[in-house]
Amino acid sequence: MATLGVVMITREEALRRLDAVAHELVALRAALAEGWAETPVENPAQAFLAKCGGWEDTRSPEEIIAEIYTARTVSHRAESLGPEETA
Repeated sequence: MATLGVVMITREEALRRLDAVAHELVALRAALAEGWAETPVENPAQAFLAKCGGWEDTRSPEEIIAEIYTARTVSHRAESLGPEETA
C-alpha cells in the first residue's frame, strides 16, 4: 500500500499561494467577461474554423488515411494494469 507524504508549508507560504490564486481568478474573470459571446452559433463547424482556422495539406485523403494507419502502434497498457506477479 502506498503512503502519501504530507508537506508542511509556512503560514506565509500559504498566504502567498492564496494571493497568487486570487490574482489568477481576477485575470480569468476579466478575460471571460471580455471574451464571452452571447450570440448562438448556427453552424458549429464554421464557428470552430473561425476560432481555430483551417489547414492546408497537399496529400489526398487516401494518403492521409494511409499515414494514420502506418503511425498506429500496439499498446500493451492493458497487460500492465493486471495484478502483479509474485516471485
